[in-house]
Amino acid sequence: MRAVAVLSLLALIACDSPDPLSEFAGVPPMRVDIAGSIYSVRVAGSRAQAIRQSVEFGALRSPADYVARSGLAMEQASGCRVVSGSLTGDAAMSEARLAC
Repeated sequence: MRAVAVLSLLALIACDSPDPLSEFAGVPPMRVDIAGSIYSVRVAGSRAQAIRQSVEFGALRSPADYVARSGLAMEQASGCRVVSGSLTGDAAMSEARLAC
């Protein structure tokens, strides 16, 4: 029972954590709300990563809507513009280059 609790806790912690080998490891997240979608945004140099934290079953039409919102969250958190064509990802996590 204790092992299940520990594994569950680790799974929850991983939901807001970047890859430990990525440039975003160790960067504290900034919470950003874009029209009800909550993102944890990390900025490292000229790159940003957004991880969606909110649960929204069927709230938007497509995963592309979430990716577009994540780009807005990156711009809000960084104060920079997302470079056109650099925003990639899915409904859960996305990354982009920034132009500051």
